[in-house]
Amino acid sequence: MKKKDRLKAVMSAVMIFVLCMSIVPFQPEAASSPLPKREMRAAWIATVQNSDMKAGMNKAQYTAWARQTLDGLKASKFNAVIYQVKPTSDALYPSKLSPWSSYITGKKQGTNPGYDPLQIMIEEAHKRGMELHAWLNPYRVTMPKQTLTSLAPNNAARKNPGWVVKYGQQYYLNPGLPEVQNYLISSVKELVSNYDIDAVHMDDYFYPYKIKNETFPDQAAYKKYGASFKKIEDWRRNNVNQLVKNLYAAIKATKPHVQFGISPFGVWRNKSLDPTGSATQAGVNNYDDLYADTRTWIKNGTIDYITPQIYWSKNLSAAKYGTLLNWWSHEVKTYAKVHPVHLYIGLADYKVGNDTDPTWKNKMELPNQIASNRAGNTAKGQMHFSLKSIQKNSLGYATIVKQQMYNYTAVTPDTPWKNAAVPVKPTSVQVKKETAGRKIEIKDQTSKQPRKYVIYRFEGNKEGSYQDPRNILDVVYNTKGNTVFVDKTARSGGVYTYGITSLSATGVESKDAFVVKEGSQAGSAGLFYDLPAAHRAYKEIAYLAQGAIATGDENRYFHPGKSVTRAEAAAMIGRSLSLNGTKRENTFKDVNAGMFASGYIQSAVEKKILSGYQDGSFKPYEKVTRGEMALMISRAFEYEYGHTTSGAQQALTSRGIAQGMGDGHFGTHLSIIRADFAVFLARAIDYNLRINNSPVSFSDEMQVNDESLPLRKGPSEKYAQAGVLQNNEKVQIAYHVGSWTLVKSGSNVIGFVPRSSLTE
Repeated sequence: MKKKDRLKAVMSAVMIFVLCMSIVPFQPEAASSPLPKREMRAAWIATVQNSDMKAGMNKAQYTAWARQTLDGLKASKFNAVIYQVKPTSDALYPSKLSPWSSYITGKKQGTNPGYDPLQIMIEEAHKRGMELHAWLNPYRVTMPKQTLTSLAPNNAARKNPGWVVKYGQQYYLNPGLPEVQNYLISSVKELVSNYDIDAVHMDDYFYPYKIKNETFPDQAAYKKYGASFKKIEDWRRNNVNQLVKNLYAAIKATKPHVQFGISPFGVWRNKSLDPTGSATQAGVNNYDDLYADTRTWIKNGTIDYITPQIYWSKNLSAAKYGTLLNWWSHEVKTYAKVHPVHLYIGLADYKVGNDTDPTWKNKMELPNQIASNRAGNTAKGQMHFSLKSIQKNSLGYATIVKQQMYNYTAVTPDTPWKNAAVPVKPTSVQVKKETAGRKIEIKDQTSKQPRKYVIYRFEGNKEGSYQDPRNILDVVYNTKGNTVFVDKTARSGGVYTYGITSLSATGVESKDAFVVKEGSQAGSAGLFYDLPAAHRAYKEIAYLAQGAIATGDENRYFHPGKSVTRAEAAAMIGRSLSLNGTKRENTFKDVNAGMFASGYIQSAVEKKILSGYQDGSFKPYEKVTRGEMALMISRAFEYEYGHTTSGAQQALTSRGIAQGMGDGHFGTHLSIIRADFAVFLARAIDYNLRINNSPVSFSDEMQVNDESLPLRKGPSEKYAQAGVLQNNEKVQIAYHVGSWTLVKSGSNVIGFVPRSSLTE
């Protein structure tokens, strides 16, 4: 190659390299650390002075704003919001203890907006699988230059002026008064009792930030209540500690799963004040200035999480981000002995591109802080201050967070120290193809309902890793045992495997998932999507399905955990006995001719297997109890049972068809689910399925009167053939199942044949 050509080639290569580098995204520091499956990703929504929410919206406008706000956060894979519901001594919800906040209406404090902002925000957050932490400021009464007379007449500060102190240009409730403590505790109990919140959250405002040359005016309270403390500073810290302790106890006594978290100022104490403090030169210290002894809260286990506001860059010499991250990580690892305390970090989104520290001009500063949190393996996530800064997206930093850090769904951290019980997987799950995607219906009939579900999605017909968060499709809240989610990202021609796990109220995940595999051959062999081979009733349900005795819905789901109705029981028994199932008019006023089980109900009544009620009804959709099941099967299979429920139960247990509950009782009055009804019916039909292989007697002898009579594995021509009997061949009889008889041939082949094909 000529020198000129070589130079051209080199320059071309350089240009290509530069172009390629320009489209490669920036990689955050420590981005190679494992992706956390559990991570808090919260946004603060500040309502004080209408920082993140405008005033004066009606219900429709507010709801639209809440939905739009949450949709944006959800699209960026946030999983929680910290919503300020008591910015001062007011409320963004109807309260008997606090007036309506002026920040919702833009009018005088106490003006009713005509709707419940908190309830709407909770509902909309939970619809999107997002937690809602209710954020309150305990002591603040007014903002600067606001007068007490501007407050609503029912404001605690107006009703109890002796509770109030003025410091600087603001009014505060006096933290040293027992009456104030009791009022704050009652306010939180009201909030937790009335709303389905996930946590109570307090920020850094305890005793107010100090004002030069001004003393906080609580000396009279100290003189009255602080006799046991030599220093007023220790008394103040104790006042805060007692409030934190009592709030924690009140929350847990009301709803044990509701968390209590605090986001204090980012520095506990400088090392110059305490050798165990941080290597910082902060102008404010929690311990000495705000009287917030965060270490004591961690030690005493009176918080579930702590979110220090580390609102500084990695390069700020007075308070470096990395220094404080390491210090707080050491705090929770060293002092959280009563129970773990989750560490989340408060991030200064508001400083990106807008601070005197030049480091904040780098759009990677905040993404790198998230990467540092992950790399340390102690911080369990972060909270972003605040909504308007996230939405503003200065320098495009929020886009980087979305694309490189929050580019998959994470589950919020669990709090098993309050309840470590592991929930069971959902009772049943259906996946249906629809125009909008895949409709996933999750049903739960467990006595202890989970709070949420995690929906995993895998390509093809095989499960992948449940520990890899990239397989998480979404997290959804349980809606009273019948939860619907639409997977709008599923390709119409794609084939997926879905695994759904349960999350308890404290976030503990079930060990197993309910698995649904698309494109499998479920149904073609009499099996169902919601009946995995490992299901305890799989063998019996599969047996009944072979003979079309047990059927599923049009989408090939059996619903094994659903209670059996009287109509369903009539249909299954009718099919097993080969009764006339033709839909027709019958004797009951609440069973019309077009109903799916009308023919079987009428036939079963004529056979005296079932009966109606004195008012002429059959109540076809009423649940069947275990006692009623025993009566139905005893009558259907002509067992001697003395015409009593206890006799019917004995008839089934003595034959190995049924057994009692774990407590030694039969559970006569408990409703029976489809899986159990199928198990008992299958055992009644096929003795090989009975408990402990309970034997049956082949005694009476009969003769075949058909040429080449097939022996079937069940009482229907739909069952596979077990053998062939010849004309005049003698067989031994065991029992009858409707119009079929179980027989044994001379060569010991056992199977079912029609009764009509046998003679004495």
